[in-house]
Amino acid sequence: MIDLILLTGFLGAGKTTLLQSLLSEFQNEKIGVIVNEFGEAGIDGTLIEQNGIRIHELNNGSIFCACIKENFLSSLIALSARDIRLLFIEASGLADPANMAQILRTVHAKTEVPYDYKGSICIVDAETFSDYYSLLPALHQQVACSGAILVNKADLVGAGALADVIASLRAINPSAAIEVTTYCRTDIRKLIDALNAPELQDAESSNTPESRPKTVVLSSEDVLPLEPLRRFLDQIKADTYRVKGFAETNKGIVYISGLKNHLEILPWDGAFPGTKIVIISAVGIQMVSRIAKGLSGELKEKVKVSL
Repeated sequence: MIDLILLTGFLGAGKTTLLQSLLSEFQNEKIGVIVNEFGEAGIDGTLIEQNGIRIHELNNGSIFCACIKENFLSSLIALSARDIRLLFIEASGLADPANMAQILRTVHAKTEVPYDYKGSICIVDAETFSDYYSLLPALHQQVACSGAILVNKADLVGAGALADVIASLRAINPSAAIEVTTYCRTDIRKLIDALNAPELQDAESSNTPESRPKTVVLSSEDVLPLEPLRRFLDQIKADTYRVKGFAETNKGIVYISGLKNHLEILPWDGAFPGTKIVIISAVGIQMVSRIAKGLSGELKEKVKVSL
């Protein structure tokens, strides 16, 4: 059988960081990976490819939504025919996995080797969870469907705020193991060995084509000026759920990661063709006009904006 482990968590909570740790810990095992992102441009796949892992990327929607669920089913069936022992699935940040039972039941008769669903690890951003929980039903479902919860970025909040987050999580899911972390640092083997899959219910996912967030992609084949790019991203970051991507600049290739009012632009040693920056809007279609207003000078001439 193939052990299947699902990773969930809001945008920027630390799923890719945990996945990289899992791949490192199990590097001597035969591993398959499915990475799911809302934007049509895949960013996380590039981060993981640095570890030499072959992956299936499913972009432009949630794997639990009708928009790309068929692609998810096809990937599960295809990977079951490969010589793997472990399958890690990194769901998109706004994924609602309530229909996981339906999905596993659908693929069961079509797989070459059956999957053994070990459960879901939910990564919670200690700093942003309370802000977004009441606005996004998917966050409730991510916690409710999990077998283990990592309360990550604990270093960014005080003891009182951290206690409030843990109390909220306990109210949603009384049985899941909860661990407080920074940079998702944990005993990986212990986390996996102790993971228990909750009893899966036949529920519908709240992920629908109508509820999906507005995503904008900035792209360019030209070299971009770094400082104007930094100023532009600083201007729009407060109106986004997530900013993530790579840019080829006059200071070299950089990796961009933004969440709420935090924005990191870091040197990137690997290769990336041109510039692709995915922006998930917190203000809907208004983001397009705010981007158009913010782009000026050399950036306006060189950057293409697409939905």
